[in-house]
Amino acid sequence: MVHRAHHFSIPFENLDIHLGRGYSFATAHLVAKMVARRRGGFCYELNLLLAAALRGLGFEVDVLEGQMRRREGGFGAPFDHMTLRVAMPDQDWIADVGNGETFQQPLPWDGSWAPQERGGAYRVVRREDGEPPDQPRADSAKAWQVEFQANEEAEREVVYHFRSAPRTAAGFLPMLAFHTTSVNSQFTKGWIVTRPLEGGGRITAARGLLMTTREGKMERHAIRSASELEGILAEDFGMLPVAVPPSWFSRGG
Repeated sequence: MVHRAHHFSIPFENLDIHLGRGYSFATAHLVAKMVARRRGGFCYELNLLLAAALRGLGFEVDVLEGQMRRREGGFGAPFDHMTLRVAMPDQDWIADVGNGETFQQPLPWDGSWAPQERGGAYRVVRREDGEPPDQPRADSAKAWQVEFQANEEAEREVVYHFRSAPRTAAGFLPMLAFHTTSVNSQFTKGWIVTRPLEGGGRITAARGLLMTTREGKMERHAIRSASELEGILAEDFGMLPVAVPPSWFSRGG
């Protein structure tokens, strides 16, 4: 329930890049930002907040390094994505609330398909080009992947690769710097706020548009001013007041 609630409640967003604010992985900073001010965050921030919550509930959680599949093909660089391993007495689980359209419930680390309420199913398996398996537990190999299948007849898709060696949050700081400062990062090119909707669909505000998808149909509306975006952030994303610079719109967002 914690994983699902986090998935639907806290949006993915990159506003601080365009507001000129810095990023921190300190738990106090993450709580102040995403809980007290009701903001969202990058995959790193979202998953580190979930890890802190789970540890507070008594779970053993490891931070793992992953590489997201790119729309244009191939995968991102190491530490491009963060995912979590949650240890349980019977088996390990993968938890991940920083990956947009993917699973709402954690995945068992046993290779079985886990159906999701928003459709399709996901599973965790060893990478096809990874180390040969010789034991059933997660620690028996380093290279893994999360797969998606829309239905039983559909081809399986690799969502991301990851490795099972535990990492520290500090190991992700170079890629955080790239994502938040490099002209080659997709996130420095424009602001975005997005979250899934319960029952299906998604709401996204990005680059001057509000886009709402339900039952496969998208409605688009132009966001014409900073004050209008401020209202959307409050009403549709539940954020406390965010001062949006008028320059986002005078320069085309």
